[in-house]
Order: sequence, then structure tokens, then C-alpha cells
Amino acid sequence: MRRLTLPLACVLTAGLLLTGCGGGVEVGIDVSPPPSAAFDVVAKLNGYPLTNVDVFPDQDQTIQVQTGDVLELDASGPVSWETVAGTTAGIPTQSGATVVYGGVDFTETISTPGQLTLAISAPQPLAAPVPLTIYATSQYDANQTARIDIVVTR
Repeated sequence: MRRLTLPLACVLTAGLLLTGCGGGVEVGIDVSPPPSAAFDVVAKLNGYPLTNVDVFPDQDQTIQVQTGDVLELDASGPVSWETVAGTTAGIPTQSGATVVYGGVDFTETISTPGQLTLAISAPQPLAAPVPLTIYATSQYDANQTARIDIVVTR
């Protein structure tokens, strides 16, 4: 019987050891799913949640407010906000901008792409309710739009 040479014994021993440890390298790549276009919009009036407001794309909701109120709209995802006053074309919202319509000032603040705050004021009493429409459109899918109709009284 021949003796195994030292190099062959080392190779066999290393093979047995590597077999026991599972061998090889496992490479894992985490691929995040694409962002969802789905979102909903909830509202706060003067800091208090409006419990009956939860608007999803292809839905609309009417919110009645008064002059002096602060309305906060919060979307669960990034959206583009657009304002429609009367028969005007949509006006993209801009933080610090004021839309004046029907004797009401709507001052806009955008803290994040999902939050729009409107400070509502009027220099004089209103003769009639003043409507304003806000559209929230998903930044991931322009076909996903929710509509919020605001009616200002007093």
C-alpha cells in the first residue's frame, strides 16, 4: 500500500473542512419594490383631526371651514397639490403663496410633498360661501388624483 503524500492529504483534509462549513459565498441583493402610487388624504382643522375625512384617488370630499381657520391636508405619499378657484385653470401650490378668490385669502404652506396647510382669512365678512378645490395627484402616477372641495363661510 502506498503512502499518501503530504500535499494530497492536505487537499483532502481542506476539502472535508470546507464541505462542513457550507462553502461558497452567498450574495444577497435586496431590491425594494417600486413606490406605490396609492395614497389617501386626511385633514386637520385648527390642529384637530377631522374624523370623517379620508380621501382616496378617484374620490372627492367636501370640507366646510370658516374664515380664520387653518386647514391641514396630509397625504400618505408624495403628491403634487393644485388649486382651482372658480373657473381658473389649476394653479400649482407654492409655499408662501396666497390665492385670493371671492374675498378670501388662502395662504399656502407646504412642509413636505405630502402636506399642504391653508390659512384662511378674509378682510371683510363674506356675502356668500366661497368654494375652492384642491387636487392631490400622486407623484408616481399622474392618473391617481383625489379632490378636496373647500367651502368657506362667514
